[in-house]
Amino acid sequence: MDELKIWLTYHDDKLIHEYGLKETDTIHLFKGNDMSVKGENINHLNKFYSELTTMYYVWRNRQYSPYIGFSHYRRMFKEYYEVEKGQCQVLAINYGDHVFRHYKIMHNYQDLYDVVDVLTEQYGSISKYTKYFLEGDIFIPYCCFIMQWNDFVKLCEWLFPILFAWDKKNGLNMDPEKYMEKAKRDFRYDDVNYQCRAVAFLAERLISCYIVTEMKPFCISCL
Repeated sequence: MDELKIWLTYHDDKLIHEYGLKETDTIHLFKGNDMSVKGENINHLNKFYSELTTMYYVWRNRQYSPYIGFSHYRRMFKEYYEVEKGQCQVLAINYGDHVFRHYKIMHNYQDLYDVVDVLTEQYGSISKYTKYFLEGDIFIPYCCFIMQWNDFVKLCEWLFPILFAWDKKNGLNMDPEKYMEKAKRDFRYDDVNYQCRAVAFLAERLISCYIVTEMKPFCISCL
């Protein structure tokens, strides 16, 4: 697709050589923790938000392209296909993977409870979003997708208010020091540098929720 731009997130210059990252007519490299980037951004939270910093930057600064995609240095699309309004190309679709149970095993389940509370407060206890988190068994991982621009805007308008409500509920105030304090408290006997990416893990489920409930996803080749 000539009008497709895929934003590929990385966080360390050495990754460019290690993973052979390069810009093309389609691929645009974005350093998610670059504090010098011009425009509205949350790059100071990249350690916790991962590739969500790129999505936020593109959304808030209206980096328009008719077709928009996101990937990161470890996960890249091998093929691109035309997406119609409401369609979404993803890297993988996992069926039979119970969303709620899997998160509780892998991460801090209290964070997931907070997100469910936010969804309940905003959309009601029987909304399709809450139902997805409590009962859903279709999971689209990696936060990697291709969709039309207007669909991307709708996703961001839904996604980021939920994440920021989670931030407020935990009294973090978009402060990286408070995020790390929470991670060290929650995972004092675990891998803090991995588990501190709570927002990225939550966003992975939220994006999956939105795509499953609001769009028509398709997967061409799984990694």
